[in-house]
Amino acid sequence: MPLDRAGLTSRETCTRSHGYPAGCPNIGVHRFDITVNCDPYLRARARLSGMTSRPTDLPDFASPPIGEVSLGVQFNSLEGLLAPHLGLIWADFRASFPLLEQHPPLLPVFETFTNGGTPSLIPQLQILTSVPTPRVFFINSDRTELLQVQRDRFHHNWRKVAEGVEYPRFEKMLGTFEAGLTHLTKVIADIGLGQIVPNQCELTYVNHLTVPAGTKQSDIFAALLKPWLKAPMLSDLGAAEDGRVMLRYIIRDKAKAPIGRLTIGAEPARKLDGTDIVQMTLVARGKPKGDALGDVSEFLKLGRRHIVKSFDEITSPEMHKIWGKK
Repeated sequence: MPLDRAGLTSRETCTRSHGYPAGCPNIGVHRFDITVNCDPYLRARARLSGMTSRPTDLPDFASPPIGEVSLGVQFNSLEGLLAPHLGLIWADFRASFPLLEQHPPLLPVFETFTNGGTPSLIPQLQILTSVPTPRVFFINSDRTELLQVQRDRFHHNWRKVAEGVEYPRFEKMLGTFEAGLTHLTKVIADIGLGQIVPNQCELTYVNHLTVPAGTKQSDIFAALLKPWLKAPMLSDLGAAEDGRVMLRYIIRDKAKAPIGRLTIGAEPARKLDGTDIVQMTLVARGKPKGDALGDVSEFLKLGRRHIVKSFDEITSPEMHKIWGKK
């Protein structure tokens, strides 16, 4: 099919009966979907949809215990970006993310490597001479998905806000992230704020591991994770009251050079309904090999591979059965 000036196939006519946005340039132009046509962000998402498929060699679970997932990129700070600009940016995402929240900005964080490739997490301290530009959340109507935008970050999150809410899977989230970053880059350039130059990528999985009934606090990790994580019994103090796990692994490129790290943390927690859980958080963070969107996506895909395989290796076969490992 022929492509019109927005790169979309021609099928339907936009009549602007939807009422968004005013002055829509697509009136009378034959396109395939009215909602997609008049929402710039959705147009970008439509162009990028279907470009990623799940690797067949990765472990898969029918009911993974995922509570939240975040795909993010940190970039060189856009010092000219002010709070009013965030409103202009939201206008292009509002049809898909109609709710808005304001939060303090996140500090920049870098994974660095010194002699021998020793990993170091370096938060960057900032001396404030004015009120910092906020971080804003663009949230969808059912509050399960959101975009985070600040001067030096863009993130896409999915959250399990209630039981029965299904995780949309990494491939779909990556498509939303890519479309959002693509359009954000264009808006930033159109406003005259400069270019987005990525310096770190970050993928986070937060898992809520339900503790089997009757399990003692001291045995939680042994029940949910591999046996080597069982807390030792001390002769004079007995069993541990509880415990926490923190592991770090270096992520390397094909040439074996360090480019980031995978951090795995697990600690006891309690849901709002009183259910005891272990919250396991896996974070893959590091530097993309270049400035292009494809470089960012490639790091996120690599991080996803390490996170999924590590989760499979560190959790117990008994829990795999409960989560429906395929």
